[in-house]
Amino acid sequence: MLITIRHETEQDYFAAENCCRNAFWNVYTQGCYEHFLIHSMRTHKDFIPELSFVLEYGKEIIGGIFYARSSIICPDSPPVPAITFAPVFIEPKFQRQGFGKKLILHSIQKARQLGYSAILILGCPKEYAPYGFCGAKKYRISMPDGLYYQSLLALPLQENALSDVAGYVQFSNVFEINNQDAEIFDKNFPPKEKRILPSQKEFEKACSLLDDAEY
Repeated sequence: MLITIRHETEQDYFAAENCCRNAFWNVYTQGCYEHFLIHSMRTHKDFIPELSFVLEYGKEIIGGIFYARSSIICPDSPPVPAITFAPVFIEPKFQRQGFGKKLILHSIQKARQLGYSAILILGCPKEYAPYGFCGAKKYRISMPDGLYYQSLLALPLQENALSDVAGYVQFSNVFEINNQDAEIFDKNFPPKEKRILPSQKEFEKACSLLDDAEY
């Protein structure tokens, strides 16, 4: 069946949000908020529509990836622009079949072609290492608290893009989700049971691990 990676249209909004909801439900928290996040991103000043894509399998939307602008705040120089993808998602029945990889590689290639300098994300190091991501500590980029976490990952898109950078990442405030607004938005979708699962505790623990690697 034909696989198509393309930009979203307004007609895709609900299908993409529902797909995102299915992908994240009960994985990192009870329920999820990522579908509300992409709903909020589309009208936010930091949204990057030219880097945000949905993946179609036949005529069904089974995945997506969304980007926003971010920056690196440096103590003695102007902020360094960067970009961040989140969320990236695949419908559960299509996961672990290479579709997520196609989306990520496609978006990285486009970002590089468009001249963006670097991508900063929060994610699992082992999962993103195959794409060239490594601990942001390598480039002396921390979280705003000044600490280097294993989950903060960086990928330079241009030669020496992060060579002379040192500071902390400032993600877009679009990622600061209001839980009450997310709960109200979720009522637009079919009911799902919220459950406590082991993956939620594992995620919470992983987010707090410091990067003690030597680069």
